[in-house]
Amino acid sequence: MKRTRSERIRLGLLYLAVCLFFAVAVARLIHLQVFKSSQYSEIVKHQSSGKVGIPAGRGIIYDRNGRIVADNISRSSLYVYALSHKELKQVSRYLEKLFNLKPGTAESRYGLKVRKFRWIKRHISDELADRLDNDTTVPKGLHLRQETKRMYPWGTIGKQILGFTDIDNNGQAGIELTCNKILAGKKGWADIRRDGLRNLYRIKETALVKPVPGQSVILTIDWRFQEVLEEELRRGVDTFNAKAGMGVFVDCNTGEVLAMAHYDPSEQHPMKPVKLRPVTDQFEPGSIFKAITVAGMLDAGIIDFSDSTYCEKGKWKLGKRILHDDKKHEWLSFRQIIELSSNIGVAKHAIEFGGDALYETARRFGFGEKPGIGLGGETRGRVFCPEKWSDYTISALSIGHSIAVSGLQMAMAFAAIANGGELLKPHLVLCNINSEGQVTRRFDREVVRRVMKKSSVDSLQAFLRGVVERGTAEKANSSAVAIAGKTGTAELPRTNGRGYYKNKFVASFAGFFPYDNPSVAGIIVFWEPEPIHYGGHTAAPVFRRIAERYLVLNPDYFAVTHQTLEETESATEKTIETPDLVGRDYHIALAMAKEHDITIRANMDDGIVVWQYPEADRLVFRGEQVLVVLKSPDTSTLSMPNLRGLSIRQASAFLAFAGITGRVSGHGRVVKQSIKPGEQLTGKKICRLECRPI
Repeated sequence: MKRTRSERIRLGLLYLAVCLFFAVAVARLIHLQVFKSSQYSEIVKHQSSGKVGIPAGRGIIYDRNGRIVADNISRSSLYVYALSHKELKQVSRYLEKLFNLKPGTAESRYGLKVRKFRWIKRHISDELADRLDNDTTVPKGLHLRQETKRMYPWGTIGKQILGFTDIDNNGQAGIELTCNKILAGKKGWADIRRDGLRNLYRIKETALVKPVPGQSVILTIDWRFQEVLEEELRRGVDTFNAKAGMGVFVDCNTGEVLAMAHYDPSEQHPMKPVKLRPVTDQFEPGSIFKAITVAGMLDAGIIDFSDSTYCEKGKWKLGKRILHDDKKHEWLSFRQIIELSSNIGVAKHAIEFGGDALYETARRFGFGEKPGIGLGGETRGRVFCPEKWSDYTISALSIGHSIAVSGLQMAMAFAAIANGGELLKPHLVLCNINSEGQVTRRFDREVVRRVMKKSSVDSLQAFLRGVVERGTAEKANSSAVAIAGKTGTAELPRTNGRGYYKNKFVASFAGFFPYDNPSVAGIIVFWEPEPIHYGGHTAAPVFRRIAERYLVLNPDYFAVTHQTLEETESATEKTIETPDLVGRDYHIALAMAKEHDITIRANMDDGIVVWQYPEADRLVFRGEQVLVVLKSPDTSTLSMPNLRGLSIRQASAFLAFAGITGRVSGHGRVVKQSIKPGEQLTGKKICRLECRPI
C-alpha cells in the first residue's frame, strides 16, 4: 500500500523523535556515568550507608587496696523501631498492656513513629527483661538492647566521693565527673547499609574505628576506713543530737586522702552524693586554730617556756570588747595555756606576735587558698585582714574567729604539723591504669611549701599531746594508740553576719596519730551538738574511736607489736587476732571462737568451715562476730547464710566469695535479702540486699 505524502511526513517526524529521545537518553547516561560518576557515587553512598556509635567500656574505680568500688554491669533497655504502621499499632497495644496505660495513649506518650528509633525504658529490671525474652507474643518493632550501667558494690559507702553517672554513663559528680575523660574512653564507629527503601539490611561487624576502653582509676581512699568514718559520724550525730557532722583523714606523710565524708540526717539520703562538705563548706574553726597560732609564735621565737601569763580570772577587757575563758584561770605556763585552751593566754602572746605576722602564718598554712584536690565546688575559705589591726582583731584571729576554713584545709594543716612542717597538696587518685594493666599516670607526693621550722615542730607536737593527756581532749586519750591534737568549740555565726548565736556551737577536734611516729592526721566536726557542746566531749571521743578502729584494720601500718596490742586496752574494748577457722569442724570452730572471746555466725548448724570473715590473723575487738561458711562433706554446693544485721562490707565479702553479684539499695545494715537463708546457691547469680540504718 502506497502511503500518502502526509503519512510519510508523520512517520519521519516520529522516527526523528524516537532517535532524538534515545540520543538525549544516551547523552544523559554518558553525562551521569562518565562526567558525574564520582559526585553521584558519593550521594548514593551517603543515602544508603551511615555510622553507628560503639560505646567504650567505662573504666573501673578501685580503692587503695584494690577493692572495686565502681564497676559496670550489663542491663537491658527497651526500645521501638517499627517498619510499618501495622507494626506500630501492634507495638502500641502491647506497651499499653505491659505498662497498664490507657488504650490509645502509648504513641503520644513515647512519641512513636514509623522508622523512628524511640527509647521506651532504659535499664529495665532483670525480671522484666526475662519476661520479654520468653514472651512469644512480643510484636515486631519492640526490641531489647544490652547496655552497661554503673554499679557501686559498697552501696552508699563513699558515694559522696565517687559521685554518680547519668543513664548514658557520663560522670555527673565527684570522681566520676572529675575523672570522666579518663574513665569514659573513646567510642568507636561501625558501618551500616540500607536498601533503596531505607531498610537496614547489614551492619558491618568490623568497626571502622574501634572503641578505646576507659582507663581505670585507683583512689587513695581506704574503703574500710571510709566505712568506719561514716559509721562513727552517724553514731556521733545521733549520740550528741547534732545537726550534722563531717570528717577528713589523710596520710600526713604523702597527702593522700584516706577517708572523707559528712553526715546530715535532715537530707533525704544523708550519705548519697549531693556535695562533699569537707571540700565545699567552710566554718569558723575556733580553738583548733590555736595550733596554727602557736606554730607561728614558735617560729618567731617569742615564746619563753619558763614564763607564766596572767589569764585575768577568765575575763579580759579589750577596748569595748571582753574576751572570756571557760574557767577562771590565773597564772598559767605556756604549756598550760595550750592544754587548757585559754583564749586570754593565747591572745596576750598573739598581740605580741602581731596581726600581720599572724595573718601571714594563716596564709602560709594554706588558709584562704584552694587546697587543689580537684573536686568541684572546692572552697578557698576566708582569712580576715583589716586595714589596721587592733588588739581585739588580733585576739579574735588567734583563737579561730574572723577566719573561715574547710575541713580539708584544717586536716592538711595538722598533717603539716605531724610530718615535720611541710604543707602537702591533697590528692584522691593514686594512679591511672589502662586496659592492659599498665600504669599510665602516677600522682606522687607534692610539697606546697614549708610552713614551720623543724626546730619548732617537736615543741608544738608535745603541746598537742599534752592537750590529750592532761587538757581539754582527755576523752581522746587512748591506751591503744597515742593521739595528739586540739579541741575547738566555736559559737556559730548568725546568718545575717551580725554577731554569734550564744546557744549554738560548732564542736571539733583535729589531730594526728600515732604521736611517736605520725601516720594519719584528721579532723572531726559536729554542728550544734546538744546539750553538751564542747569539742573535747563530742568530737574528741569520736576521733579516738576512729583512730582505734583504724589501728585494728591496719595493725602493720603502725608497726606495733602483738604483745603491745594484746596487753593494751582502750577505754571500753580490747583487740585480739582472729583464729584460723578454715578447714575446722563447726563444733571445733565454736570452741576456738569461745577461747578467743569472739562469736560465730554460720550458714548452717554442721559441716566444715570453708571461709571466714574477717580472715585469720586480723585484729578485731573482743566479742566481735566472725562470719563463717560451712559446707557439708557430702555436697559440693553452698547454702546462703542469714545476712540480716551485717554491714554492707561483711555481706559483700561473702557474696564475692560465693561468686554472686550483690545489688544494694539503701545504706546501713542488711534488713532483707533476695536469696533466702539456707537456700542452695547453685545457679544463683544475683542477690539483692535491702539496707537500712539500725
